[in-house]
Amino acid sequence: MNQIPTKATCVIYCRVSSKEQVEGTSLETQEKLCREYAGKQDWEVAEVFVELGESAKTSDRTEFTKAINYCTAKKGRIGIFLVYKLDRFSRKAEDHLTVRAVLNKVGTALRSVTEPINETATGRLMETVIAGFAEFDNNVRTERTRGGMIQRVREGYWVWTPPLGYYKPMRGKKTNIVPDPVKAPLVRAGFEEYAKGGRTYKALAAFWTRQGLRTRRGKPIKHQEVQKMLINPVYCGVIKAFGGEWAGGFEPIVPRQLFLACQVKPGYSSWSKRRTAENPTFPLRKFVVCSECGTPLSGSATRGYKGKKYPYYHHSKKGCSKSRSIAKEKFERAFLERLEKITPNPKFEKLFKAVVIDIWKTRHKHLDAQRASVRRAIEKLELDRQRVFELHRSGVYSDEDFKEQKSVIGRQLDEQYVLIEDHRNDEFNMEQALGYCFEFVGKATKTWLELESNPQARVQFQQLIFKNKIPFDGENFGTTELSPIFQLKETLLAEESLLVAPRGIET
Repeated sequence: MNQIPTKATCVIYCRVSSKEQVEGTSLETQEKLCREYAGKQDWEVAEVFVELGESAKTSDRTEFTKAINYCTAKKGRIGIFLVYKLDRFSRKAEDHLTVRAVLNKVGTALRSVTEPINETATGRLMETVIAGFAEFDNNVRTERTRGGMIQRVREGYWVWTPPLGYYKPMRGKKTNIVPDPVKAPLVRAGFEEYAKGGRTYKALAAFWTRQGLRTRRGKPIKHQEVQKMLINPVYCGVIKAFGGEWAGGFEPIVPRQLFLACQVKPGYSSWSKRRTAENPTFPLRKFVVCSECGTPLSGSATRGYKGKKYPYYHHSKKGCSKSRSIAKEKFERAFLERLEKITPNPKFEKLFKAVVIDIWKTRHKHLDAQRASVRRAIEKLELDRQRVFELHRSGVYSDEDFKEQKSVIGRQLDEQYVLIEDHRNDEFNMEQALGYCFEFVGKATKTWLELESNPQARVQFQQLIFKNKIPFDGENFGTTELSPIFQLKETLLAEESLLVAPRGIET
């Protein structure tokens, strides 16, 4: 357990994910509040790392990487990695825990200005929960964005960067794409040339180059881009996305008949279903490895003498004593039994929810006080701003003084509104979020079975539960590292006596 000395050295990491936040005051406010917090704790700020407009969905961020490397290089000399909120650190629970482990190895503790995390059992629990819900919140926003995009696509709108030959009349507005008056005729001419036969992709690329068609960056078109253009149904007015096809509400550049004539095989529809890496018949292939040699298991089906197929999981590495085939039904039944053993039981769910909600309510009492303080500050600043206008009208302030005072109060107001917005992001229904979470993890076997028709989602669900590949010894599944929520089952139940049981928890 990390013990933070009274006089510690810290690094501050600030991040915003949008251009608007970069140009606004969010970064300045984060750094200011982090410095104030460090000062109250008597921590010396060694370095400040500021990320400009990079998402926390991945840990591969320029300044974030520099900050981690800085702590690693000064092993044992940087006691604190300080952020304003944990979602500034990461919005993916897996990345959060991985990087957190790296910091722990070099003696650096993670701290948040706005969240109660530390090395106690409760503090570690809250950190894991907050990290998990930062990812949950991000996923909810992604789903909402995706839902909005799907709806727009169904209405016939192209919601991405316009393909070569099209442009969008008004950027940032909900307008559809239209054919470019210069490039669209050249695109159509290329389709017509290819339909004549005898032209390779390279030859067509050369044809378009001679005609003056260039990419958006002004470079000649490559043959790989030619292939993508020829099979893109958007040119004949069809949008293929999100597992479906919709008629575009924009003018096609190429007639449908001409488009089909340019496909690789006569009469072949290039937007037919693509092959995917996920095999719906064998959802556990490559996800399970041999416990002896580490070879990923594959899947295939043998055909009986009457033509019936018999599916098996297997691997065939020479010299491995466990190299043999296992019937798909038996194999997946053993996997479900393993899944059932690690699934959080009702006792854990009840205890977990009660502890989290109890801490959450305590935290929100503090947030309510903070919000009230911020609102009072805003009211005072609004009065100050009105006073500046009155002094300017009465001639006390010159135009220059007026602009300066107005700018100062404006910055202070922006800082307070940033705080209000941060608090608003915390105002989601924790009980509903926990219920949503346990709807999946509390019924893991049922969820896995119900995802049979969606192989990609099923693989993602497996990865949500198991952080690493699962070993199999020919009969049973071995142990492997679990995701945070499943790890907490053992941790929380083991430390149950260390936690103050909230009201309503039966012992």
